[in-house]
Amino acid sequence: MIDFERNPYTIQQRSFEIVRQQVNMDHLNELEQQIAIRMIYACGDPSIIDDLRFSSAATDAGLHALQQQAQVLCDVNLVIAPLNKKLLEQPPLCFINDKKVISQATAKQHTRSMIAVDYWHHDIAGSIVLVGNAPTALFRLMELLEQNKIDKPALIIAIPVGYTGAAESKQYLWDHYQALGIECIVLLGTRGSSALAATAMNALLSHYHGVVF
Repeated sequence: MIDFERNPYTIQQRSFEIVRQQVNMDHLNELEQQIAIRMIYACGDPSIIDDLRFSSAATDAGLHALQQQAQVLCDVNLVIAPLNKKLLEQPPLCFINDKKVISQATAKQHTRSMIAVDYWHHDIAGSIVLVGNAPTALFRLMELLEQNKIDKPALIIAIPVGYTGAAESKQYLWDHYQALGIECIVLLGTRGSSALAATAMNALLSHYHGVVF
C-alpha cells in the first residue's frame, strides 16, 4: 500500500500551515489572509501574493453584501461550478448562454461575456461580481460604470486570466476603483482563473458563515 495522507481535513490544514510558514502576509488583515491562503492553496503558487490587491474596504463590503443577501454575478459558468452554493442565499447568475446574448455577440463580433454584462442591470446594485475568465467583461463593466449606465456593485473580485487584455483590465480597475467608487479584490498580471475567483468568494462565504478552515 502506498503511504500518503488520505484525510481531506488533514491535507487542507497542513497545506494552510505551509502557506502561512512560506508567505509573508503581515500587510493583510485576518480575512484578507484567509482569502490569500485559499487562493495560494488552490493554485500552488505562493508568488501570487505579490500581485494580490485588496482595496481598503473590500472585505467589509463583501461581508455587508452577504448580510444583505446580495446577488452574485459571474462572467462565465466556470466561475459558478466551484462556488459553495450551500452558503449562498440565492443562485449565482451568468447570462453568457442566453440566446439574446449569443445573437448579439455574433452580430457585433463581441465576446459573449462582454455582451452579458449589459444584462446585469437588474441585479447589479449592491451585488458581488466575479470575473475569472473574461477581461472583456471587466472592461465592459468599468465602461458602463464610468458612463453611469449601471448601478454599482458592492464588490468586484477581478481575476481574469490570459495574455490579451487580462493584465490591462485588472490594472485599469486597480488604478481607477476609487474614482469609480468601487471596492475590489484584484490579482494583477496575466495570472488568474475562474477557480481562483470562486476560491476568493468561497473564503469570504466561509468567514461570513463562521465555517472554520
